[in-house]
Amino acid sequence: MIEFRWYRFDEFGSQELYCMLALRQEILVVEQQSPYSDLDFADQTASHLLAKIGADFVAYARCTWPSEETAFASFGRVVVSKQYRGTGLGKELVQRSLARLGEESCDIVIGAQLYLENFYSHFGFVRDGEPYDDVGVPHLRMRLRHEYARRI
Repeated sequence: MIEFRWYRFDEFGSQELYCMLALRQEILVVEQQSPYSDLDFADQTASHLLAKIGADFVAYARCTWPSEETAFASFGRVVVSKQYRGTGLGKELVQRSLARLGEESCDIVIGAQLYLENFYSHFGFVRDGEPYDDVGVPHLRMRLRHEYARRI
């Protein structure tokens, strides 16, 4: 049985924090062979959605809120362990993230990996610019208008 839980950064125990960062690194850096700096100082103000089976973290997403630098909400660092891909867990992470962020009265903007454009378009996201390279991985800025996000 999969357990979903939202965390603030200060709610992580040291073991949970380590496991969450290890899961992100395993997929986003090692598996995707993208040597980027995952630690970007956004974690401290973000909401973190973790999916666990027993003590094992199997999926994760991070939500960020509008700030002085950005007028929109966002989510990212969406990862699902290899053995749980194709089970709908990724869709569940996105739906839960959208529900959380839909409480804000602003658009949601994401930096999606280009190959996931169709996946995110099923949630109402549309292209918001041209594809770009993010440390060797093609990405695309996508936007979900506030009016639509509130209905999800």
